[in-house]
Amino acid sequence: MSSATPIKIAFIDSMALAYKAHFAFISRPLKTKTGFPTSAIFGFVTQLLKIIEDIKPDSVIVAFDHKDKTFRHETFEAYKANRQEMPEDLQKQIPKIKEIVQALGFPFHILSGYEADDIIGTLAVAAAKEGNISYLVTPDKDYVQLVNDQVFLVKPGKSADPLEIFDSAKVVQEYGFTPDFMIDYLALIGDSSDNVPGVAGIGPKSALPLIQTYGKLESIYEHLDEISSKSIQKKLLENKDLAFKSKELVTIHTSVPLPPEDFVFPVPHPDFEQIKKLFVEFELIAPFTRVQKLFDKHFTEGVTAAASQEPGMTGNSETVVPADMPETVTAAGITTFAASGSVYKLLTKKDECVALVKELTEAGEFVFDTETDGLDRQTLYIAGASFCIKQGEAYFVAIDPFKQSFDLFAPDLSGRLPIDEFIAVFKPLFENASVRKICQNGKFDLGVLRHYGIHTAGFYFDTMVAAYIIDADQMLGMDALSEKYLNYKPIPLSELIGKKKDAKRIFDVELQKLSDYAAEDAEITWLLYEKFRTILQKEQLEKIAYEVDFPLIEVLEHMETTGVRIDKIALNQLSNDLESQMDVIAQTIIKEAGETFNINSTQQLQKILFGKLGLKSTRKTKTGYSTDAQSLENLRGEHPIIEALLAYRQAAKIKSTYTDALPELISPITGRVHTTYNQTVALTGRLSSLDPNLQNIPIRTELGKEIRKAFVPSDGNHSILSADYSQIELRIMASMCGDEGMTQAFLNGEDIHRATAAKVFMLPPEEVTPDMRRKAKEVNFGILYGIGPFGLKTRLGITQQHAKEIIETYFNTFSKVKAFIDECIYSARQTGYALTLLGRRRFLPNINSANFNVKQFEERVAVNMPIQGTAADMIKLAMINIHREMLKAKLKSKMVLQVHDELVFDVWNDELEDMKSMVKELMESAFPINVPVIVEVGVGDNWLDAH
Repeated sequence: MSSATPIKIAFIDSMALAYKAHFAFISRPLKTKTGFPTSAIFGFVTQLLKIIEDIKPDSVIVAFDHKDKTFRHETFEAYKANRQEMPEDLQKQIPKIKEIVQALGFPFHILSGYEADDIIGTLAVAAAKEGNISYLVTPDKDYVQLVNDQVFLVKPGKSADPLEIFDSAKVVQEYGFTPDFMIDYLALIGDSSDNVPGVAGIGPKSALPLIQTYGKLESIYEHLDEISSKSIQKKLLENKDLAFKSKELVTIHTSVPLPPEDFVFPVPHPDFEQIKKLFVEFELIAPFTRVQKLFDKHFTEGVTAAASQEPGMTGNSETVVPADMPETVTAAGITTFAASGSVYKLLTKKDECVALVKELTEAGEFVFDTETDGLDRQTLYIAGASFCIKQGEAYFVAIDPFKQSFDLFAPDLSGRLPIDEFIAVFKPLFENASVRKICQNGKFDLGVLRHYGIHTAGFYFDTMVAAYIIDADQMLGMDALSEKYLNYKPIPLSELIGKKKDAKRIFDVELQKLSDYAAEDAEITWLLYEKFRTILQKEQLEKIAYEVDFPLIEVLEHMETTGVRIDKIALNQLSNDLESQMDVIAQTIIKEAGETFNINSTQQLQKILFGKLGLKSTRKTKTGYSTDAQSLENLRGEHPIIEALLAYRQAAKIKSTYTDALPELISPITGRVHTTYNQTVALTGRLSSLDPNLQNIPIRTELGKEIRKAFVPSDGNHSILSADYSQIELRIMASMCGDEGMTQAFLNGEDIHRATAAKVFMLPPEEVTPDMRRKAKEVNFGILYGIGPFGLKTRLGITQQHAKEIIETYFNTFSKVKAFIDECIYSARQTGYALTLLGRRRFLPNINSANFNVKQFEERVAVNMPIQGTAADMIKLAMINIHREMLKAKLKSKMVLQVHDELVFDVWNDELEDMKSMVKELMESAFPINVPVIVEVGVGDNWLDAH
């Protein structure tokens, strides 16, 4: 490659990528059939191919760390002393990664006495001198120091996420300083992963203003006397030698003595025979097809040369395929089950469908999937449905949703099955509860069928939800699950309807192509079903799957379809009132500022707060100091303008998020708002909702309460019923820890916060003041979230010493609570996950991290997850039981909302008394614990009155 023409070079820090990939799969390590570990190999290859796809480099250079000690160890003997030995499974994979790099034709460099970052730094500097562009691929922030106009940092992420590329502006935005100050920043804060000491007691918050004010480390020490904080002065003075030693350690050397041939950046010449051999050995079939496509597209010279030199290769202008590779590689470079022997049948006739229904019924269970022209179940049209009952075979029924069989004048979509014939043939099958139905994201498919009057019974298994139960942190889309668990990349939807994925185009897709795509989805779902049901059984996750999460899907689909009525007139009136309030508050803000300015302009507000009014600076951003909600909260009490700004912001948020937005979401067909419930997002097992998000409607503020007023019953014959678990998380904690004092308080029906205050402050309950109760309440709930003295100090507005004393007294009083917390953390450290009472898991891969902040966060999760997750499971069980009872009794009333610990019903007035007693009983008995479970039930003409 001639240096006369600027080229793009991707430099890969291989060890950093391998480590990241290894730990990304730590909860579910990838292995071949023979048991050889492949997590790092798969992750490394996947990231490498993503880099080529997204950056399109002309050359790729890979660097490895040498096992010998480096010159940094001579400078500082304790360098990397606390780093744990490389995991055995990872050690096994490093030589294999090197083999893959060689087979791909990428030069790789390794040199005794130096690290990969020094090698990459040296080569990137040399490349820049020749006018070339370098992309440094690594999760290591040390590399930030190398960023300039010709050198960019690329932080790898999940395969579906866009690459995060840092130029100088992005570095300033992220860190608050330009790239050349990174070594000074690291010299101050240190690096625990490499045992770089830094300055003891100085962290990111202390270091940033020092860098921003004085710049380089040398300049900071030159201006030591100017630093206002005597504490920071002292720390800097006492650790001066370590600070400069740390700067030396974190500085990437750019003059490594590499041989002249290493300063060449060639186009790769892959050895496809060797690649095929290695990828088959490591069972990387899907990545193999990507390699072929990418090398032809981005490294044409290399592929052409390889194809001309290597025997046994055949090629065309689209791709290069090993001659003896199974016929699973299409011209587009995508492995398809159809091409590897699977039989996909397109059905368009009624008699064919009748035969299929007979086969599905006899099988006793089947996968189904629907293809539609949109996601709104109120307005969509179905284009077809696919089915599968075994590997290697699947069916697609093409449907004409615009035509009835008797309608001679409706548009004819190429001989598809008319919608009425589809319903007539398949409705008995779908409503047959004895035949089990399996889906990927089945809630949507159930809603599609309901849209056409088909009320599915016998829903049994959802592969997306199963994947969430197995590991809630993983990607849950079918394509991602297929690649991870089946080592197979499905046909992308974009091949059918374009990159913008315009679903309306589905009726324009060639029917056979649509059939192959849809049938493949059904077969993949079947294979995932077979794999996941085995994992659920092996990992003892069947209870949470078959008794909680799978049955809940039907409940949520009913709630989403039902929707909830909104009083549009009341919201419009509230919107007008809020606008008037905002006008009044705005005048107050202008008065306090002493001049007119645009309140919604961040930059103008910065000038007023930090320039004119001289308020203490907040978090640094790209455009100045932050004026976000948290920053303003931290300034509360500093000036009257802050209170006014917070009030203005609150009114503006409620107006834009609710009073203006909710009316726009009312369906013109049903006259109701239909939220979508997500049961595969929150890691605790809690539900979330979107479009609109009804989980975040504020309840403590008067404005938030006004929003709940707008949620009303169907008509004058209905009422809103609200049923809310009382202090459920505290009750679960009392039951789990078995503390006698806390348990007895609940058994006696006492006010738990007053009882706690009485014990902590050693007073009779009747002498507990409201302030004492408030403090006890903060401690009670704070304990659930691992609150410490600093957090309690902030909440209560007391000294940290006082907060520490309150927490210590609390733990001395409720000794089993402390023992429970310690046991939760110990168990999570041993198993790598936290567990609810029903067996739901949340993996905590960093619970034993050397990074204190990361470890502390996961320790808090280890305590909170069993409690909050059990509460989430409890209300899910209650929803399932209530839903079944309502169906059994054929009630007209409907369950319409779930918000954390509360259920909301649209109740027919004639059923009101029965519903009140039934809901209360089934919620309180959903999952018995060792203290009473109390549900408070209210009824009203709107949600607020019922609450």
